[in-house]
Amino acid sequence: MRLKNRLNNWISIRMGMVIVIFLGVSCGSMRSSTPPPAKDRLTEIDSLERLLPDCPTIASTLPLLRRLAFLYQQQSEMKVYNERLYENAMAVDSISVAYLGLKNLAEYYYDQSVRDSLEYYCSLVDSIAKARHEYPNVLFDVKSLSSQDLLWLGNYELAMSEAMDLYRLASNLDHRYGLLRCSETLGLIYQRIRRDSDAVVSFQESLDLLKDIKDVPDIMDTKVRLTSYQLESSVRTKQYASTERILGQYKALLDEQYKIYQEKNDLLSIKREYWLLYSFYTSFYLSQGDLENAKRSLDQASSYADSNWVEGDYAINTYLTVKARYHKAAGDIPLALHCINEVLETERLPEDIQFKADILKEQGQLGEVMALYDELYSTLTKRRGTSFLRQVNQLRTLHELHEKELKETELKEAGQRIARKQDLLIFILSISVVLLILLYVLFLYYRHLRSLKNQLQREKELLLESQRQLIKEKTRAEEASLMKSAFLANMSHEVRTPLNAIVGFSGLLVEPSTDEEERKEYSSIIRNNTDLMLNLVNDVLDLSRMETGDLHFDIKDHLLLVCCQMALESVRHRIPDGVKLTFSPAGEPIVVHVDNLRLQQLLTNAAKFTEKGEINLSFQLEPDRKKVCIAVTDTGAGIPLEKQATIFNRFEKLDDYKPGVGLGLSICLLIAERLDGALFIDSSYTDGARFVLILSCEIDSSIYNPPIEV
Repeated sequence: MRLKNRLNNWISIRMGMVIVIFLGVSCGSMRSSTPPPAKDRLTEIDSLERLLPDCPTIASTLPLLRRLAFLYQQQSEMKVYNERLYENAMAVDSISVAYLGLKNLAEYYYDQSVRDSLEYYCSLVDSIAKARHEYPNVLFDVKSLSSQDLLWLGNYELAMSEAMDLYRLASNLDHRYGLLRCSETLGLIYQRIRRDSDAVVSFQESLDLLKDIKDVPDIMDTKVRLTSYQLESSVRTKQYASTERILGQYKALLDEQYKIYQEKNDLLSIKREYWLLYSFYTSFYLSQGDLENAKRSLDQASSYADSNWVEGDYAINTYLTVKARYHKAAGDIPLALHCINEVLETERLPEDIQFKADILKEQGQLGEVMALYDELYSTLTKRRGTSFLRQVNQLRTLHELHEKELKETELKEAGQRIARKQDLLIFILSISVVLLILLYVLFLYYRHLRSLKNQLQREKELLLESQRQLIKEKTRAEEASLMKSAFLANMSHEVRTPLNAIVGFSGLLVEPSTDEEERKEYSSIIRNNTDLMLNLVNDVLDLSRMETGDLHFDIKDHLLLVCCQMALESVRHRIPDGVKLTFSPAGEPIVVHVDNLRLQQLLTNAAKFTEKGEINLSFQLEPDRKKVCIAVTDTGAGIPLEKQATIFNRFEKLDDYKPGVGLGLSICLLIAERLDGALFIDSSYTDGARFVLILSCEIDSSIYNPPIEV
């Protein structure tokens, strides 16, 4: 037994020496962002994987796992080793290493465009940081990745919301590194929506912060990256003086980095940056009409081209786009078309589509031009449509909130001024007590002080009123934020449910084992869930269009009886089995000035919550015969009395298990207001729900009243 213990001790000592020696070698290697050549990398991986099982402690595995994850880079094994790195680091309470593993996993899924996994590892970092009451750099790294991922997905609004929330957190903490990452993310968002002037400012903020931060990893690479982002936006602004300055800064950085990369024997990465640099130079000269210098810069860019870069790389597409524009300016149209076609094979940006369309238009190829214009219109509609408008509105709201914060600061300063004036008043009163013998002077002082006090009181009242207004505005902003959060939560749930059904049953539909009867059933399910998603999207679009005033109403004189019959027919197929649909019209020819398609909303909503019994549509004249009362009565679940006051609010749902996001009745109310009518719920009806719509009307006995069909 003693011999066995001695042998175990000797093995542990030898392993410890091996690990110490390895750490000395590998730590030096890990400083480099570039793995060794393929042959050396495979040899090192094999050695480390054989060494890993023999590690005497969990702590001793950490440097091996970290190195293996680095060597595998974006391969699937990288994920496995980073997961082990995180688990082992947590087991020995090595939090900094655990953070590193989670950051690597987040970056892996960000590169793979796997949104759910990225969010999961972001949440892990967030939960550890909250539990430890700390705000490490990695927290801002992974959350910035989350915002940027939303940006590439085209969700500009949510990307901006996350970025601004993170920016506020960094600002409140005065977290310089967090502010750097947030400013970079905001710059990318501005760049994506072509607010290039704002993007240049945001990237400059990041560069300014970088000067004051000492613990940024790969600080030179970060500076190069930020400067290239800033340069891309600056070129498009056509601010030639500032763009030329940034071009010079970018070149100076690359010249400095060249020596470093040369020592690493990694000139491929720096060649790519020079390729970008001279592509930007070419674009800069083209914007000024200087073809001679543009040609010289383009030739310099071409000299840095390398076949090792993959198709679709950002640098390749930037170079080809600039090359196409140069050849068009130089009159070589075929070569310009060839270059832009290469770009469009991997990425179809609106600017490049417009460029190709302009060339083909000049050549008279109008058929292909029309196809490109259709694509361009679709793409710009996505960028500048409802989502883009919401994004601009959010930017405006965020700006207003910022101004309100400034006003709050001014209010505090005004309060301090009041306090100082009050101190002055007390001082003056004290002096007046000492100078009682000077009655005349005291009298004058008394009048003066009385006037001053009144003035201060008025200022105080004005400031208090301003404060109350600010509190009201802040409350409204918070309510809007809660409403937005509820909307996003509901939308994500409501969209995911039918989408999962569509995807799942689509897969079953193509299975060879699926018989014809099952295919029909699956097709019906897919069709129903597609209709559900379409209705959901239409509700959101209708609400947005009504708020912006873009929803078109075709308001004409219509016979109310015909309108109601059309409404009944439109919802008849949506009525569940066992539910009776009835119609109780007035006997007179009532004419209303409405959009008849919008009258279908109330009946559709009633049908959603009635599973048995009866749905009745009726209308009758009011006693003054100038208004008509249209009622939709159902025997469904009904609406509790305590909920009737809020049922018309947005995102208000009585049953979380029913489809929808709680917009139906809110839209109905807006429609009623647009029709100069009134919509309310009849609280006296208790056998279900009864919604009443009051509209102005006329009686025209000359109009033929068709027979009633129900």
